[in-house]
Amino acid sequence: MILEEATLSFSKKVFFPVPPASLKVSYLGLPFVDPKLVDEKEREGVEKGKKSATEFYSAEIAQIKDSLETQQSAILSDINDKAEGVLHQLHDRLPDLVVEMVKRILPGLELDANQIQETVRSLLSEFVDDEESLEVYLCKEDLALLKAAKKIDNVSHKEELPDEGFASAIAGIFDNLDGDDALLPDFPKVKFFEDQSLGRGDCQVKSRFGLLDGRISTKLRRIEEEMKGHG
Repeated sequence: MILEEATLSFSKKVFFPVPPASLKVSYLGLPFVDPKLVDEKEREGVEKGKKSATEFYSAEIAQIKDSLETQQSAILSDINDKAEGVLHQLHDRLPDLVVEMVKRILPGLELDANQIQETVRSLLSEFVDDEESLEVYLCKEDLALLKAAKKIDNVSHKEELPDEGFASAIAGIFDNLDGDDALLPDFPKVKFFEDQSLGRGDCQVKSRFGLLDGRISTKLRRIEEEMKGHG
């Protein structure tokens, strides 16, 4: 019989009180394990590994998603702030830019008699009483165009006009421009005067109530004030 303590280590010497008649070693190594149990343990390990990996990467994905959402919110907020800043600057500067562009464009525009007539009529239309005596002030060039248009209109309504008569009418276009009346048939009581302080396209109307300012600079100032919300 082998003593119990002798089985605890393979490195210890075993002494037999009586020499054994025979000795047979049937197995030397780790205890035998059932293959089915091994497969089951492997499956359990695989499933446990899958579960652990799924939980780990799900947590990582959730963390990355939260981080991206935070960054996205910060970026969108920054873009929104910058867009509002640009719109605010544009709102403040746009009236000045528009007025400045108009000021640069206007000097290069060529006005004709029809445009001047419409400018004058738009101011005269603000007076309710058609019988009121009004004075219209224009620059020399615009008044000359109105006078020329009136002369040519008179000539065109005549059935026959000798060449010298037409030449005489044209020659007198630029004479005595101050104090002309009836340059607009629909406003027979309006008198027209030259004002050297006015520019092309400017117009002022004087009545017994005061002066109606139709200068381009005044119109631009009103437009600018309205665009800025001061009107």
